[in-house]
Amino acid sequence: MQLVKYFFAFSSVLLALTNPAMAQEQECLWRAVSTEKAIYFLDSMSMLESSIKVQDALGNKFAHKYDITTGRLTILDEENIARDSLLICYRTLPFSFNHVFQNRTLKEDYDSLAFFKDSPPDKKAIYDFREEVFTSSKLNQSGNLTRGISFGNTQNVFVNSALNLQMDGVLAENLNIRASITDQNVPFQPEGNTQQVQDFDNILIELYNDKINLAGGDVVLQQRKSEFLRYYKNVQGLQFTSDYAVNEKWEASSRVGAAIAKGKFASVSLEVSEGVLGPYRIRGPGNERFVIVLANSEKVFLDGKQLKRGFNNDYTIDYNQGEITFTPTVMITQYSRVRVDFEYAERNFSRSIVSANHIQKSKNITFYLNYYREKDDRNRPLFTELSDIDKTLLSNMGDDIFSAAIPRIDSIAFDANRILYRKITAFTENGEPQTYYEYSTDPSVAYFAISFTETSQDLGNYKRKEQLANGVVYEYTPPLNGISQGNYTIRSPLPSPNKKQMITAGTEIKIGKYETTFAELAISDQDQNLFSDLDDADNNGFAFKAGLRSEGRTFKKFKDYLFSGQTTVEYNATNFTFIDRLRAIEFDRDWGLTDREEDDKAAEKLYNFNLQLVKDNENQVSYDLDLRNRTGVLSGIQQRIKLNQKLWDRLLLTNDFFQLNSGVLPLQSRWLRYQGEVKYPTAVFVPGYRFTVDKNKVIDPQNDEVVSTAMNFEEHQFSLTTNDTLKYSFFATASLREDKAVVDDQLKPATKAFMNTYGVKGTFGAHTLNGSFTYRKLTFLTRDLPEETTVMGKLDYRSALFENNLSNEFTYALGNGRELRREFVFLPVPTGEGTHTWRDDNEDGVQQLNEFYLAINPEEKSFIKVFVPTDEYLQAYTTLFNYRLSAKFPSKWKSNEGVKKVLSRFSSNTNLNVEKKITSRDFVQRISPFQAGIADTSLLSLRQSFRSSFFFNRASPKFGMDLSFFNSHQKQLLTGGFEELSQDDWRYNARFNIETKWNLLFYANKGQRKASSDFLDNRNYNIEQYTLGPEISLQPSPVFRTTLQYRMTKKENLTNIEMDEKAQLHEGALSFRLAKAIKTTVNAQVKYTFIDYNGTVNSPTGYEMLQALTPGNNTSWSLGWLQKIGEGLQLNLVYEGRNSEGLDQLVHTGRMQVSALF
Repeated sequence: MQLVKYFFAFSSVLLALTNPAMAQEQECLWRAVSTEKAIYFLDSMSMLESSIKVQDALGNKFAHKYDITTGRLTILDEENIARDSLLICYRTLPFSFNHVFQNRTLKEDYDSLAFFKDSPPDKKAIYDFREEVFTSSKLNQSGNLTRGISFGNTQNVFVNSALNLQMDGVLAENLNIRASITDQNVPFQPEGNTQQVQDFDNILIELYNDKINLAGGDVVLQQRKSEFLRYYKNVQGLQFTSDYAVNEKWEASSRVGAAIAKGKFASVSLEVSEGVLGPYRIRGPGNERFVIVLANSEKVFLDGKQLKRGFNNDYTIDYNQGEITFTPTVMITQYSRVRVDFEYAERNFSRSIVSANHIQKSKNITFYLNYYREKDDRNRPLFTELSDIDKTLLSNMGDDIFSAAIPRIDSIAFDANRILYRKITAFTENGEPQTYYEYSTDPSVAYFAISFTETSQDLGNYKRKEQLANGVVYEYTPPLNGISQGNYTIRSPLPSPNKKQMITAGTEIKIGKYETTFAELAISDQDQNLFSDLDDADNNGFAFKAGLRSEGRTFKKFKDYLFSGQTTVEYNATNFTFIDRLRAIEFDRDWGLTDREEDDKAAEKLYNFNLQLVKDNENQVSYDLDLRNRTGVLSGIQQRIKLNQKLWDRLLLTNDFFQLNSGVLPLQSRWLRYQGEVKYPTAVFVPGYRFTVDKNKVIDPQNDEVVSTAMNFEEHQFSLTTNDTLKYSFFATASLREDKAVVDDQLKPATKAFMNTYGVKGTFGAHTLNGSFTYRKLTFLTRDLPEETTVMGKLDYRSALFENNLSNEFTYALGNGRELRREFVFLPVPTGEGTHTWRDDNEDGVQQLNEFYLAINPEEKSFIKVFVPTDEYLQAYTTLFNYRLSAKFPSKWKSNEGVKKVLSRFSSNTNLNVEKKITSRDFVQRISPFQAGIADTSLLSLRQSFRSSFFFNRASPKFGMDLSFFNSHQKQLLTGGFEELSQDDWRYNARFNIETKWNLLFYANKGQRKASSDFLDNRNYNIEQYTLGPEISLQPSPVFRTTLQYRMTKKENLTNIEMDEKAQLHEGALSFRLAKAIKTTVNAQVKYTFIDYNGTVNSPTGYEMLQALTPGNNTSWSLGWLQKIGEGLQLNLVYEGRNSEGLDQLVHTGRMQVSALF
């Protein structure tokens, strides 16, 4: 009978799950979107998972997950939810799986040793043998803390530190902790080539439970519920959140935050070029040339749509240089609109942020309060000390802060590492005295450090003269007929402290099952100059918004459709200002306003009316009406209609219509946009056609003339895609577009473009393919310009063949880009932390670019090479190619005899990476990843590396050989011309194990080093070298190993035609290693090198030939000691010394470092 009972119970559940007809009728509920998490418990009965649908008022569907054992529904893509509520439709089963039903408990019938029981078995401890300073059974932590010191007789003493700590767990009863602390002491930001960005220096500590959350460190402050207040700030500070019940009817959530700002918000437009993917420089809000964009703060919009960061998505960004480069999957044309919201590092004053929010709600009423303040501390300037005269000047300027400019001249002691000037007083032709500054290296007069600011042409008295190793030199250009002749000035504006704050209060009241009324009042306060009380009358402003919203209504005439509607009225006072951008990215553009008109202060009234009937994305209709009046600037009306329909269960129709009629005083703007598309899905393919019209014209009604147009084109596109139900995808499109421009006060055809796109993605057996290709040809109709052809694409391929014995993968990308002409300077750093060294070859005491070398010896690493970007770009065609091949013969062949057994010992690895930029328009040269056939004058940039290694008996402990070839070639564009470096190396290694103690190694190398420079003559060399020698090792026990090595190297400079320039190096080394498991490791080495060289020692060629040593005898020694000094504590000591012929003294350097493991 038990089996019969279980059979019928199981059958009823199975029938209900497989036959929706047995489930209850469909129910639909609107649920508010939680600000913390999107998890809902909707019904006491279990829901039929296949019947669940989640969408917003626009019909956008959201992925979800239903747990039938708990009855909870989770929205997976919560971060993409744009609305404040969701419509959830579902059917229920006639029983519940999330309740416990039992006649008796198994716990009563089984003893404590029984495996089956209600309570889960106790978890056994997992033993972890990691060494840790602090241990806890309730806390999980990992990481390390390092402190070190470096010293020597040729360098200063300096310290270094690093911290990396990850922690989570239970701190106390009902209190958890989560911490991530990373401090790598790195002076630059991470690369923005992935969707997720990991900061090098980041501190975040959270204490939390079900009711509270306290976060400190690098936190993100973001607005909660508000119609007017918008902000997203990366800050350093504290944020506290508390959720609690006021009483039985009211629930509340409060949040406060206090922090120091890392940067300021800005929103700028980028000027883009036809077919050019970048890089594009992000300028500051005041048109500053160079700004540092804070990592992970940017939002990039293309034609009003937000893009995704990452090499495999839409764009990459260099945060340190402030440059954006689009990927080959994004088409950039001369008509593209690119806008970037970002935060940038602006550290003139210490800037504090205070925020507070309170939300309280009952069943039908919700009210909320917000406060936000962002303020500079005028008494705490960070990098610029303001004198009393500076403060007085700012106090007299009011809001006209750009007029407060002063000369940036600092009198300092002479420093050979800096660009300094002397002061000159001369007389004009009229006998009037004039003072200017001139570059000088004379220690008796050169003690003025000057900051130059770029300005418009003919507004400055200085011009750029030349680039030196430690900076740029500017020269004075006297005025001509009273008109300045330069584009640089020694005057720069004073930084002015400012303040922005806003208070908002709002409420929402449900007046029925479907209708909600809401209202919000906001007051803003913005002061552009805290030093001055002048012009403060326009600091304060207010705004008000109210509306009525209806959601979730159904009508019998429109079965399965849900009705939603909204009407709002809004008023913004003349001086009301937002904290960050509030409106849609192209809100003002859609009203016909330009950037200049957007900044005009004016009172504003807005009205919106919206109606929607939504079944799903394929069946919906909506209508929007907007009215806007900006006093003295704009008065207009907008209408939007959207109609999507699925006919005959097959044909898909989509229609989007937009119309604008506005007066942008004294002009009038007329705008009509329409996009219609028809698709016919089949089991495999989906053919489609799309027609797009975007016609705008700005008219002067008095003269009946067309003044300008924001956009005016017609486009026809035909497409063929695969059905999204298939395992693979393919698409192909062909489009024809014609754009019009204003010519002689009339709109006339300006350009015609034809574009093809193709794409494929899928896995075909052992092959995985993902690629896209775009071809676009632009023809100019009114201007006599050549056709513009854009070819770009990307292909990713991966395969594993012959039972994974042959695997290869490659990435191939084409695009049109730009190469930035760069400068570089050498800056001094603590010895040992640099990369380059300076040798005064001509003994004039002045640091020239050709006197800096890549340092080899630790005590010479005193300078770093810093690239300084310019504003000069050259358009180029970019090709990227990365290839990796790994091949081996089957391992099972080792058990065979004959040829197969021999072949099983061979394997190989090959890697090729190429990134080149050329100016040649030759199609074959553009798509080829190789340099062959490309003239040097057409090659702007090249980064190429090739490495191939062949192994014999790679896994054998007795005998093995390998032969490898390495090639690298780099070419870069600098302000003085091109600089090229190349390297070729053939290397051979053979190893033999004699018994178990002795190991013999033979090494041979043949290589070539080439360098050439257009502007540094002594950087041109071509060195051919040969190296060979044996190495023997003895390891009598597992804890001790000694090695004796000899190398003989011959070098010859083939570029030197005046003499037979050669060098011969004999190098012998003896090393010891003592290692006791975990506790102690000691490494010691003594190396002797004798060099015979007949060339010039103090030259780039000599530095390369001598390997940073000197002719004659060179001896170096080193000692390293790694010691465990306690649980989780390690001590690392390193000592290095060198004595070379001709040195005045022995060189000693040492480093000590202590690490604590968590």
